[in-house]
Amino acid sequence: MTSRKPRRQNNHNPVNLTDYESDAPYYSDMQQQPAPPLRSNEELNLSVIRRHKPSVTSILSLAPYAVVYIFSPTTKQWEKNGVEGTLFVCQESQGDLGEERYTAFVLNRRGLNNFDLPLTDGENVEITDDYVILKAEESAEGEAGQNGIADPLHPQNVPNNQSGTNNVRIYGLWIYSEPPPNSTAESRTINAQMILDCATHAGESMKLARERLEAMRQTSLHLAAVAASSKAPPIEEIQSGVPMGRQISLKDLFGQQRAQDDGWSVRAHHLSPEQHQQQANYQQMMPHQMPSPTPPPQPQSDVLGDLFRRAGLAQQGNGQGH
Repeated sequence: MTSRKPRRQNNHNPVNLTDYESDAPYYSDMQQQPAPPLRSNEELNLSVIRRHKPSVTSILSLAPYAVVYIFSPTTKQWEKNGVEGTLFVCQESQGDLGEERYTAFVLNRRGLNNFDLPLTDGENVEITDDYVILKAEESAEGEAGQNGIADPLHPQNVPNNQSGTNNVRIYGLWIYSEPPPNSTAESRTINAQMILDCATHAGESMKLARERLEAMRQTSLHLAAVAASSKAPPIEEIQSGVPMGRQISLKDLFGQQRAQDDGWSVRAHHLSPEQHQQQANYQQMMPHQMPSPTPPPQPQSDVLGDLFRRAGLAQQGNGQGH
């Protein structure tokens, strides 16, 4: 029986094919990507609000949950407006007159339309135990909201017979709050006071902006009146102000000659006594020095008639001589 030879172990490692480029680690894979910057809740809320209302510059206060009601003059009761969600009290960019602007914005959870009501005057805000009451003047009938914002002057789910004849709508914001120590315990008080303060400041800012505009208008009218009453510059100043090479109009030319003639007439009427005596002596000397005037020409005679008469006289003399 033949003994089996032990197998030789192959110590050579298998060769792996590679292109060296794809297997090389990339620098971008080795480098750790930086984490995205953290954004605060306020920045996130502001970015969301500005999608619906780009004029918003900052959020002054917010309430996690609020419901919008409208007062029905028919039933004399508060009825839901169809908008409920987070309430934001926001500051907007300045208006056309430079006035400060504020708004109460409710991001609706129950639909695509939001509630947006400008805060224009402190007299339009009233704080009660249940609601923050807001008064708004009604705009033209049939005007719809824009950019997904519910027109607070024409809210949804409101019958047509509820529109009053005085063009005023009354809204009530019910702000959710729980007893302490809950975090929403002061939510209604803080937001209600913020709405009142913003509305009061907006009304005062608008008043100052209108007074400033009226002062500017009065100043412009005064300057225009002063400019109109100012005297026209003299002719010498106008002529000296004409640049070289510029043509002078006939009005300027004859106006200058008329001014000179007027000056001569004034000087002639205001001669001194010595000048009057010299003028009289000059007029006395003039007849002696000046030659006598030539007599006026006599009327021309009839030349042809004289010639014929002379010729007839000559013929008569010759006949008498013969």
